[in-house]
Amino acid sequence: MRAPKSFHLPHPDIHLPHLPHLPTPHGFLPHFIDQYIHSRWNHYFLQCCLASAFLILLLLIGDTLKTAIVVGIASSAFTIFVVPNSVAATPRKVIGGHLLAALVGTIIALLLQSPLLVEIVIEKRYLLDIAAALSVGIGIFVMVVTNTEHPPAAGTSLGLVIQCCQPSAGVDWSSISFILVSALLLSAVRIVLRDRMVNLL
Repeated sequence: MRAPKSFHLPHPDIHLPHLPHLPTPHGFLPHFIDQYIHSRWNHYFLQCCLASAFLILLLLIGDTLKTAIVVGIASSAFTIFVVPNSVAATPRKVIGGHLLAALVGTIIALLLQSPLLVEIVIEKRYLLDIAAALSVGIGIFVMVVTNTEHPPAAGTSLGLVIQCCQPSAGVDWSSISFILVSALLLSAVRIVLRDRMVNLL
């Protein structure tokens, strides 16, 4: 019986590449519970407690700040305490990403507060939404160009723009200070505790 013309048997001397060996899940309910928790439970507990304690402190200090900014910092805390050895958790990425996102957000917010645009933006809310989305896109571009990519920093520029037409116009120094101090503290904690923390993913 002959094989069809389109059918080709591999040459016996050709070695096909092997797929990487993937460990079989093990432990209690391996498809629902992380299989390494039994050997790293102390890291899981410590790093999650540190993240909670840090955010409690930040929220007590900055309880009147914009939601998007707090969420951005909370996401940075997740990165620092869950994947401390990742590239996104390095001080250059955390501090640089939030700093550049704050700069982009502030520039766009000040443009929207100019006498020519502020009335239009207040009347047509969708223009503010477009500007906020553009601030995220521009922030991402600036971070990529300067090698300071930090995904949570998108919340920084978004938060600074989305509420820029509130009665208290001008540069939002309280939010900017909160962002930069939080990024510095998170980076300092990561530097001090890096040898004691492991990636939880």
